[in-house]
Amino acid sequence: MGFEQQVSRRAVLVAASGIAGAGVLAACGDGIAASGPADDPIATEVAAAEQALIAQYQAFIAAFPQLNAELAPILDQHADHLKALGVTGPSTQAPVAASDARTAVAVLADAEREAAKSRRTSCVAATNPELARLLALIAASEASHAPALTKMLAT
Repeated sequence: MGFEQQVSRRAVLVAASGIAGAGVLAACGDGIAASGPADDPIATEVAAAEQALIAQYQAFIAAFPQLNAELAPILDQHADHLKALGVTGPSTQAPVAASDARTAVAVLADAEREAAKSRRTSCVAATNPELARLLALIAASEASHAPALTKMLAT
């Protein structure tokens, strides 16, 4: 059983214009000299926020050592975020105090929700595509921390 297909001139032209268009887009992408995330003021702002979160986790782990097993992996992720940004910014926030471990976890869950919201805003404001991608990943990570911490409250 043979299969014959005739390709119309229109189909050839559409395919050719699609390939040419893709080539133009690729050429535009190659010519952009974007600065790295470390050169961006948004990255510095996010780094300061990450350092504030790190300080908060460290303070609560020191105050409530029984939380170390659950909080240390999240703390490590924030350290990874800071490292990926490649810049440090001074943390302008002092850690919040908590009277008990449950309150500490609730404070962290709220901080993670706010951080995720802020990272999404930073992501939209970023003009560097590499930084925007990184901020989107950080926002997703922080958004996943809040439910994990809330789950700790339920146990």
